[in-house]
Order: sequence, then structure tokens, then C-alpha cells
Amino acid sequence: MQKEIHVGRLSPRRHWTNVLTRYTVGVGGAAVIGAITLIFAYLLWVVAPILLPAEITAPTEYRVVERPAALVDVSENGEAMVRISETGIVEFFSVADGSGIAAYDLGSTIVKAKRLSPLVDTYALLDNNNNLLFVKTDYIVDFDGGQRRLSPKLSFPFSNRSIPLGPLDNFDVQLADDDLVIATVRGSQVSLTRFKNVEIGYRLSGSAQVTLASTVQAQEVFLGPRNQWIYLLSKSGEIDVLGIKSLQRVSRLYQGSLAPKGSTITAVTPVLGRYSLLTANDQGDIVQWGALVNANETRFVALRSFDVEQSVAQLITEPRRKGFLSVANDGELSLLYPTSGRLLDQRPSNLPASAPMAISPRSNLLIAAPHDGLITAHSLDNKHPEISWSALWTEVWYEGYEEPIFSWQSSSADNDFEPKFSLTPLAFGTMKAAFYALLFAVPIALMGAIYTAYFMAPAMRALVKPGIEIMAALPTVILGFLGGLWLAPIIEANLSSVLSIFVFMPLLLFAFALAWSLLPEKIVHSTTGWYGLIVTPLILGSVYLAFQFGPFFENTFFGGNSRAWFLEVLGLSYDQRNALVVGIIMGLAVIPTIFSIAEDAVYAVPTHLVRGSLALGATPWQTLVKVVLLTASPGIFSAVMIGMGRAVGETMIVLMATGNTPLMDFNIFEGMRTFAANIAVELPESEVDSSHYRILFLAALVLFLFTFVLNTVAEVVRQRLRRRYGSL
Repeated sequence: MQKEIHVGRLSPRRHWTNVLTRYTVGVGGAAVIGAITLIFAYLLWVVAPILLPAEITAPTEYRVVERPAALVDVSENGEAMVRISETGIVEFFSVADGSGIAAYDLGSTIVKAKRLSPLVDTYALLDNNNNLLFVKTDYIVDFDGGQRRLSPKLSFPFSNRSIPLGPLDNFDVQLADDDLVIATVRGSQVSLTRFKNVEIGYRLSGSAQVTLASTVQAQEVFLGPRNQWIYLLSKSGEIDVLGIKSLQRVSRLYQGSLAPKGSTITAVTPVLGRYSLLTANDQGDIVQWGALVNANETRFVALRSFDVEQSVAQLITEPRRKGFLSVANDGELSLLYPTSGRLLDQRPSNLPASAPMAISPRSNLLIAAPHDGLITAHSLDNKHPEISWSALWTEVWYEGYEEPIFSWQSSSADNDFEPKFSLTPLAFGTMKAAFYALLFAVPIALMGAIYTAYFMAPAMRALVKPGIEIMAALPTVILGFLGGLWLAPIIEANLSSVLSIFVFMPLLLFAFALAWSLLPEKIVHSTTGWYGLIVTPLILGSVYLAFQFGPFFENTFFGGNSRAWFLEVLGLSYDQRNALVVGIIMGLAVIPTIFSIAEDAVYAVPTHLVRGSLALGATPWQTLVKVVLLTASPGIFSAVMIGMGRAVGETMIVLMATGNTPLMDFNIFEGMRTFAANIAVELPESEVDSSHYRILFLAALVLFLFTFVLNTVAEVVRQRLRRRYGSL
């Protein structure tokens, strides 16, 4: 009996297999898209806070005993605030509800008050008899019946409670590096008093004094960084800057004007670290002035300016950052940050322009003490003021630098200077590393792929192709190790020899090709497909000759020192771990990927196209160029793009084979720093939720978007190439 065959019908098993396969593939594809979307969303979620605007919220007001305040401040944790009144009463209040916690009577009338250091809660108070009194606040936390309790304490940090200063117009005091300096000014006379080896809890002793003459009638005096400078300013903006190496060695560093003609300085204050000054004038301009110091002179230049459109009465700086708050005559508050050049927020207020104010150490609270029995607390949402999209990609003028620069320096030796977060050097380094790697890898990989697939004998191809593909399995950390610790010293010691390779190898190959063409045709045809094996000794020989004649070339063309010649003649400096090393080592890592994909694309060109071209009279080279390469162009293009993506995202090779220095120099003998290497090095050590932490995620997001766009463009180009040449 004959079995019936139903054409067009599938067995149930085959049907369900197809359904399962279809849905499995669909779910897998959707999962890939979902995973990419989730990665992007998570990166964006981490990055978003640094791009959100800052905000000054509406104040909380507390009614207290009416006393005119000389100074207000906030504890480290923001739980308590202190008010030192002009009558000498030191009062502590709760930030939560404004309730009084403790009070002390100093028994003196306070005229002026200043903080001794941004790092310690110690204050210098000037009384009506021109005596300087030092007080210190401490906040003790204990638990009473399971309830947390904060107990403020007032103490005198030095045994001698007061120091007589004599007649003065203004004063400044600073404790830096166990060095306490008091500066007073009266007219054009400046007096300095220095106490060395100061310790909290011990008597001030061993003071030294000196009186100097200034060129300005100073109304303001500020000590500079680490008590090494002193700034003297008049209301008209004239400034006199003195350098203090010792009280016996005081020199004039700079004198000039910090105000436009016709304007008056209304407020001035040093920024954290005291390397720069903020000045505000009656025209509503706020300018940051920075000192540029070199061997010959010291200059003050305007680093950046802000226009708040109103005359400014006060400038309040953040204790631990470079940011500041300006108070206009009508009470308007403006929150600004110099480095990013941003006006973060503005809001009107009812505060008197002259009311004592202070920003908390964590920069999240603004305390003010008007003379009407109120204390106000403004919340500041200002976690990442130093970051802006512009500051991340443009040149920024940092304190102490001669000019604006692109710089990545995520840490500093002390709090006087801030980290520098420019992504431009990292983006440049990523492109530089990828460029030199592809410059080395693409010609070798593509030429090798074309020869292997089109010209090489099948028996030899069966050995060569797997061997090169196995290279892709080499750990990149091993390649980086070889590049940084083996290849880099060799290139440094034999730079002329390495450069000679690029001369000897082409010349020898050309000479060999010319000689080979003169051989009998029988010999030439008998070795067809095995030329790679024949040429290999020649390549190794050219390397040997280059190292043998390298010293001769160095003496003949580079005066015996190639590195010095490059520096003196071409202006190219040399680092041991540089882009040349990265290009060679990363090129070796990229070559297998490009080779494998491109070789498969060329080998997959239908044989009937090749035979048809040859049958019509085309030579093998004409067939290769006009038929094979065009047909394989989608695959070849994909190979190059995948290789580029591999080079852009490489981490360990770049990290180990280059100096990892964020330089903006295309010099092949200089190193670089890439996005991937920087993230790998710094992310484990960064503080969670800090600006540094979030910027590293932003770098990852930029790298993610770059590769995504690159792959998308590559796919579009590949599809167009396939449509155009796929029908050949």
C-alpha cells in the first residue's frame, strides 16, 4: 500500500518546532534590546543629578531673643547653629525647630568676628577695646534614654584668652599649617603678628611682629594661601599684594586695580584656598581675580565674571568648596560657582543686605541672622555645582594656571584646589588610541584577509586562518603586560631601529618582487599560493637588518640621539609608554577580529562571479578589485567597524602600555588616557554619589552612545553596500 504524501502540510512536531524557534528568537531579540535599553536608562539615572539645576528653597524662620549678631555659623552635620552677638552672648540653636540649646556670656562687646580656618570651628572675635579673643565650638553627641542628644560646648582654644592689637581699621587672621598669623591695617600701615607651631589647647607664645607701609589706603585686608601672601584693598579697587617668606623678608608681588574706572568695590572675599579673590562693584559685576605666578612676576587677572544686575552688598563663600552666594542691596540671593561659570539660582528675600550669614560646611544650608529677632535657614540643593555640560567639554581657567586648559585631574593634594573634570582629554585619548591601533591593524588585517581568501593555497589557508583566529583568545592583560614592560623599553632603547623597519621592509619586499618577476615562469607558477611562506623570512630579515643598521641611521640622520632630534627639530617629546606602543600592541589585539570577518566575507564571494570575470578576459587583480572586493564590501566594512569598536572600548592594553596621562597631543611618542581605562582605574576608588563618581558614569554613557551611534551608522552603510553590490 502506497503512503500518501500531503504536499504543503507540516507534521505537528515540525510545526511546534518552528513555533518554538520563532518565539525563542523573538524573545531573545527583545531581551537584547531590553538589556541595552536598561543599561542606557541606568547610566542616565546615575548621571542625571549632575545636570539638574541647583535651588535655594524658601526659608524657615525662627523667632529668638533679639540681639544684633556679629557672626553666625552651622555645625558640621547641620543640626545646630551658633550666633555670636555684638553683646558677647554665644547662643546655640537647633536647626530643626530653632529652639535654644545653650548660651554663654563672653563678657565683652564684639565688634567683628572671623573664622580661623575652614576646617576647624574656631573663631577670632575683636572686642571694642581691640583685643582679639579666640573661641572654639564643639558638638558632643550622646544618648539619654535611647534619645539622641546634641550638646554644644564653648571653649577657649588657647590659654591666653585675648591678644591686644592696638588701633586698627580692619583685621584678618588665619591658622594654616600650625602657623597663626594676625594681620591688621590702619590707613597705609600694615602690622603682622605670627605665632609658629600653634596647637589647640596650648598657650600662644613666641610671637614675632613687623609693621609695613602699603601703597594703598586699605579698607580690607586678607591673608593669602598658607599665610604666604597678604592682600590689601581700597574701596576704589586698588590692591597691594605682599609676599611673606618671613616677617623679615616681605616683598611686593603686585599692585594694580581690581575695579573698572568709575566703579566702587562693594564687597570682597577670598575663595577657598585664598589663591583668588572675589570682588563685587556697584554696577552689579562680580569678578574672580586669580594670581598668575612665574619666575619673573606675579599678576592678577580676571578669570571669569558674573553679572547679577544689581549692586552687591555681601559675598558669602562656601567653607569647603569654591562656590559662593551674593546678596544684593534689596536682599536678592544669587548662588554661583566660579569654575563652571554658572549662576545656579536666584531668589528674592526679605533679608537685610548687611545681615550676618554663613553657609554650612556641607553647603546644604544658608543661615542668616537679621537684627529683628529672627534666624532664617535656607536649604540649598547644590550637590554638583562644579559640573556643567559646557565645563566638561570646554577649556576652564583654573586657579594658578596661565591660561584656560582642558584637564582631567580627579584628585588634589589638599582642599585648596579642586578636582578638574574635563572629558575632552579622555575623548581625545580614546580617539588617538583607536586611530593608531587601526592605522597599524587595518592594512595588515585586510591585506592578509584578501590574500588568504583569494590567493593563498587551500592547504596553507587551513593552517593560517585558525592560527590567526586563535590570537583573538589572547587575554588583553597579557598583551598590555608585554607592551608596557617588554616592548616599550625595547622601542625606547632602539627607536631608530624600529623606525628603520618602515624603510627596510618596503624596500626589501619591492626588490624581492622585482627579482621574483624575473624568474622562469615555471618556478613562479609552481609556488602560486605559497608566497606568504616565502616572504616570511624576508620580513624577519628586514627587522634584523633594521636593528643592525639602526645605530648607523641614528648617527647619520639624528646626530646620535633620535629622541633629542625629535624634540629639538620637530618639537616632539618622547614618553616610554606612548601611542606607538599602544598602536602596535592594540593592533595585534584587533587584527584577528578584522582579519577573520573580512576573510570570511572575501572567501564567501560566489565562485561563479570570479570564474565569469576571468572568462571574460579580466586578470585576477581586475577580478579582485572590480568583483570580489565590491561583493565583499559589506563584510569588509563590518570588519573594520567591529575592529574600531574593539579599539575604542579597549581597557587593559591602553592602561598598561601608555602613561595613562590625559594629554591633548597627537604626537605618536606621547601617551594618552581613554574613557575605558579611566573608568577602570578610578571608579573603584571614587566616593559613591560624588561628582567624580557620576562623571565616570557620564563617561561610560558617552562611550556607550558613541559606540551605539557608530554601530548604527555602520549597519546603515553595510545594508546600502549589500543592496548595491549584493546582486553582482
